[in-house]
Amino acid sequence: MHIHGGPFTIVATDGNPVPDSARIQKDTVDVGPGERYDVIWPAREPGKWLLHCHIPHHTTNNNVEEAGGLTMIINVTP
Repeated sequence: MHIHGGPFTIVATDGNPVPDSARIQKDTVDVGPGERYDVIWPAREPGKWLLHCHIPHHTTNNNVEEAGGLTMIINVTP
């Protein structure tokens, strides 16, 4: 999964908290089957920010290459 508009901090994996000293910032994380990540994403600027998968066939609609599948817009208002 990848987010535009700045990095996020991973604060838990699979329901287990990540200690403050081990937390890292990323803008992309591989999420395997059954995995879960809790993240904090500070909205740095107003706008529409894309959250999407980087695996091409996960973001298609019936194999048509256009936004769909694992794609979401986060609308940040001032």
